[in-house]
Amino acid sequence: MITFDQLDAELSALQNPNTIKIFRNHGCPETLELYGLKIGDLKKIIRREKLNTNHELTVQLIESSNSDLIYLGLLAVDPKKLDVAQIEKWNVAFRETWTMLTFGLASVVSKRDDALTFARKWIKSDYDLTKSMGWQIFTDCINELPEAEELLEIAKETLQSETNRTRYSMNGYIIACGIYKDELYKKALDAAKAIGKVHVDLGKTACKVPDAHSYIEKARNQK
Repeated sequence: MITFDQLDAELSALQNPNTIKIFRNHGCPETLELYGLKIGDLKKIIRREKLNTNHELTVQLIESSNSDLIYLGLLAVDPKKLDVAQIEKWNVAFRETWTMLTFGLASVVSKRDDALTFARKWIKSDYDLTKSMGWQIFTDCINELPEAEELLEIAKETLQSETNRTRYSMNGYIIACGIYKDELYKKALDAAKAIGKVHVDLGKTACKVPDAHSYIEKARNQK
């Protein structure tokens, strides 16, 4: 069975300066080591080494100081084998880093039975990336969300006064309501129209915030 040091050495040998630059421009802080591996390459390693069966190693990866190793661990870890304290520990560790790690952690939490408990707590956080994770979890769990309409109204009323990445995730939530909740389709369009253009600092990138109204309409027309 592969070890942490062996994995670290393998990823280090594959580092890509161009992808490193892209990731830095997307917000990966200098405080994190970075090899610049693509997600597809990480998934190949997971399949080859059956990392999803090696819980101890995945936790070790997540608690490292290298963004690629952390994300590899988040892709492979079994959400049901984590306890609440461990997840909150990672929330604290990642909430001032960058969105790739918080996106990965939110995706892990979304697969748990108590996902909405985390989301309801995290949207009240003082940290932008933690709040953003809360709204991402709501989006991921949209079909199991009893308060979907109430949250849509909150997003409509508060999005423009929210912090940076939280605005992005709230916008994604509105889109999800419009696409996946037939009963909220028109209300999601109304919310998108009321909010207008959403501005988010996405770093030194050409990425843009999706226009919720047109995104919903396009997706619904393709159904």
